Amino acid sequence: MSSNSSSVFKTIATSGGILFIGLVCRLGLGFLGRLVIARELGKVDYGSVTIGATLLMTASIIVVVGTDTGVGRYLPRFDDQERQRGVLVSAYQLVLPFAIAVAVIIALFANFLATSIFHDADLAPVLRIFALTIPLAAFVRLTVGSIRGMQDAFPRVYIQNLAVPVTRFMLIGAVILVGLDSIGIAWAYTGSYIIASLLSIYYLVRKTSLFSSTNWIPMRKELLFFSAPLMITATMNMIFSNLDIFMIGAFSSTGDVGVYNATYPLAMLLSIALSACAFIFMPVISELHSNNEWNEMARTYEVVSKWIFLGTLPLFLVLVSYPQLVIRNTFGAEYVTGSLTLSILSIGFFGHAVAGPSGDMLTAIGRQKLVMYDNVLVAALNIVLNLLLIPQYSYLGAAVATTASYLLMNTIYLGFLYREVGIHPFRGSLLKPALAAGVLWVMFYWGIEMLITLTLPSFVLVQALYLLIYLVIILRFGGVEREEISLLNAFEKRMKLNLDPLRALARYFT
Repeated sequence: MSSNSSSVFKTIATSGGILFIGLVCRLGLGFLGRLVIARELGKVDYGSVTIGATLLMTASIIVVVGTDTGVGRYLPRFDDQERQRGVLVSAYQLVLPFAIAVAVIIALFANFLATSIFHDADLAPVLRIFALTIPLAAFVRLTVGSIRGMQDAFPRVYIQNLAVPVTRFMLIGAVILVGLDSIGIAWAYTGSYIIASLLSIYYLVRKTSLFSSTNWIPMRKELLFFSAPLMITATMNMIFSNLDIFMIGAFSSTGDVGVYNATYPLAMLLSIALSACAFIFMPVISELHSNNEWNEMARTYEVVSKWIFLGTLPLFLVLVSYPQLVIRNTFGAEYVTGSLTLSILSIGFFGHAVAGPSGDMLTAIGRQKLVMYDNVLVAALNIVLNLLLIPQYSYLGAAVATTASYLLMNTIYLGFLYREVGIHPFRGSLLKPALAAGVLWVMFYWGIEMLITLTLPSFVLVQALYLLIYLVIILRFGGVEREEISLLNAFEKRMKLNLDPLRALARYFT
């Protein structure tokens, strides 16, 4: 393995590890926050908060118009401060006025949306508060976008993965303690973005030239030209990811939104490993592509996809096999009606993880238009399926639409990727342990059904045993590849540890 290859994998693993910790914090606290809201306020108020938070997320991504990715691309390409500041100033000039205008419009029409679209007048003040938070969320998103091109994971962890979820969770707890309802929860979201915005300003002042007195060269046209396909892609992703929430609220009830949003975050846990690696994966692959290092690109994609798959498989098996147990012991018995929905969604999110960072790979090699076309097609399919299924099957129909769309999207991604650069993630080191782990799981599942009455403590013990055997399966059938040995050596050196027993264990099983 070349020294450059070793450096690439260390970068991805180190930054990916940092982001994984940050994502665990963000998703964990976000998950706990949802649990508190769902259990304390009930599925109707939880549904109201879900609709408001989904509106905030959707609008804040759309109003950024893809410039968060554009900034991350252009900043590393310029050495002079005038052009670097021009990139930053142009991006904020484009985004912030648009975000404020959209926020004001949504706030003014909050009553109409609540009564005519969602048929729930109590939803209006919640929508209004979330609408006014849109500029803050867009500002934070754009700041994080400027970090990506620097291949620096720490500020993103501080801002997006710590500041927002920690303050939001604390404020949600305070709101619940004083007995407030969904309106108080909406203000908790706003408060978290105020703190994150202040931290973003601190980062921009300390680390960038945005607020300096340096002259700047306008880059608005360049940013928009590059970001336009990404804006369409982001919009299609938002339609794909969030339209079901709005349509369940419009065609069914706010309570059904609450049930669906108890299952959706559980299934989304399957994307943690993918998200952690993908953030740093694209700029690393982009750099390799610029140097025409095709073999290193292919190897990086294959190994990272293997890590993502093997790290996600055990959780997928749990969610798809024991949805009632998972929901009952997290969100509560009120939401168990969504158990089949959880199993279906888990299939979709696992399929997304199996494809690895294929979309980021295509974007990094300059095929963002292919990604855009794929996302437009998938979003159109998702809209049609939601319109057909949600009026009759509510959140179950939404789950089928989401899963079908995810499977189609990633199938097309993999097809494009194989056609463009001739690579795919399905190697023996991935398929062999997957098959062995699947057979082992079937044995465990039927053994549990026949031998014991499943309770939460017994389930935890059985899963712990399964994970131990799963590790052996990975070592025996997946093997320890050169890149993993390099990472182990680097970790041992940095932490000043003696990992010879671990090496001996790996050699024993391989």
